[in-house]
Amino acid sequence: MSKILIVDDDASIVSSAADIMRTYSFDTISATDSKEGFRLAVSEHPDVIILDWMMPSYNGLQFLQDYRAQGFTTPIIFLTGKGDLPEYQVEALRDGADTFMSKPYNPSVLVETVRTLLRRSGYDSDSSKSGPSANRRIYSEGELIIDCDAMQAFKYEESCNLTNREFQLLQYLEENKGRVIPRSELLKQVWKYDFLGDERTVDVTIKRTRQKIEPDQKNFKYIMTRRGSGYFFPKDLT
Repeated sequence: MSKILIVDDDASIVSSAADIMRTYSFDTISATDSKEGFRLAVSEHPDVIILDWMMPSYNGLQFLQDYRAQGFTTPIIFLTGKGDLPEYQVEALRDGADTFMSKPYNPSVLVETVRTLLRRSGYDSDSSKSGPSANRRIYSEGELIIDCDAMQAFKYEESCNLTNREFQLLQYLEENKGRVIPRSELLKQVWKYDFLGDERTVDVTIKRTRQKIEPDQKNFKYIMTRRGSGYFFPKDLT
């Protein structure tokens, strides 16, 4: 049974969310104090965390930053009464939230969001929620971290917020480091196209991925181009 941690200083919201989760056969733990919630997040290894933003003394953003800094990749649903303005969403996602929901939330949407995060990340398996991932490749002293368990890349522990496709593309290039991979192979292996697809799809996804992971947009370091041939991840990076 998947375990959901609910952290909110409003006891009525905690109770309501817990009732919803239990209705759909999720196990729940909860806290109305954010520091106690952080302790539970570290010690209880939940599968998904539902986290409030506006809490006294130690708010949701501080929780996010500290939790991700310790290497935990558990999916986090960020709840807020601040509204759904883009700048709030960007701030939450940039600091490590997996998704953002405004209060009052729709219970059905909350449940489906939890289910989606569980399917996407596989956090209901013991191997993926035991703290910092063992299946991590670290480059340039943490400038780029590729975490295959979390299916995410990080810059100095800050999530790059790659989509699933962007991560799969980066992962395939990195697993074949040093080899120039033509667009046709990427379409087949990453997009699973067994026919001739539009190779511009690869170029567009490469561009988006570079914008998120490359430290210097004028001098690419991790995803390189061999003109006329394809893309490659350098072999000699450490």
